[in-house]
Amino acid sequence: MAQWFGYDWPIEGAQARFAVDMALSDCSCDEWPYLLYLSCESRRRDAPSLNAIESARADGLRKSFVRESPCLYAGYIEVGAQRQFYFYAREKKARKPLDEIAGRERVLACRAGGAEEPEWVTYRQLLYPDAAKMQTERNRDQIALLVKNGDSVKGLRRVSFALFFATESIMLLFAEQARLSGFALAGPVYEPEYELAYGTKIVRLATLDKTEIDALTTRAIRIAEKYGGELRYWDSPVVRRGGPIMEN
Repeated sequence: MAQWFGYDWPIEGAQARFAVDMALSDCSCDEWPYLLYLSCESRRRDAPSLNAIESARADGLRKSFVRESPCLYAGYIEVGAQRQFYFYAREKKARKPLDEIAGRERVLACRAGGAEEPEWVTYRQLLYPDAAKMQTERNRDQIALLVKNGDSVKGLRRVSFALFFATESIMLLFAEQARLSGFALAGPVYEPEYELAYGTKIVRLATLDKTEIDALTTRAIRIAEKYGGELRYWDSPVVRRGGPIMEN
């Protein structure tokens, strides 16, 4: 059964939307060694994104190919007014119906392609989310909850990130590296019920703009990964619209 996960992530400076079937991580890539892609782009000049009709059209082309050909639909990446779908097939000849679909299309500018990829590099390294990418969706949910409770996205506040490690000495090494990377230190945290029990909170001034929070969680996670650590949560005081900062 498919297990879809979507997240935001920049590509060459442009914000992109990813969707990936997480369940394919359990599949045997040896049986599906051929990567196929279908790129669907708006024909409208300087279109900032696909409109509703174009989006539905692109998804219809994807469904048409999946119906016609035995393949695994791995996911897509959407940047601006272009959405590119990715599939894995058993044989190279599976590309022929995809080329035909792209060649017949008149609403969208489409092109198809493919390559031998027995190690599923595109799926494992491009589509499948690591900890930092998965955190971006947790950020979305947390920001939405704060806004629902009256927080102002644009209000500047202290945002604290709690990261945890296997030992206190490792945590201290991380804390120093985080300080050198622009975070302020807010003190240790100990949660003995977890395997990674030794934590520290690091702080930055920030708004609740999702792009800004995503950048900060990604930076914190990348530093922590060097020391075998994890970001467990982040929090901030509530900045009421037109009111004072309120501690959580």
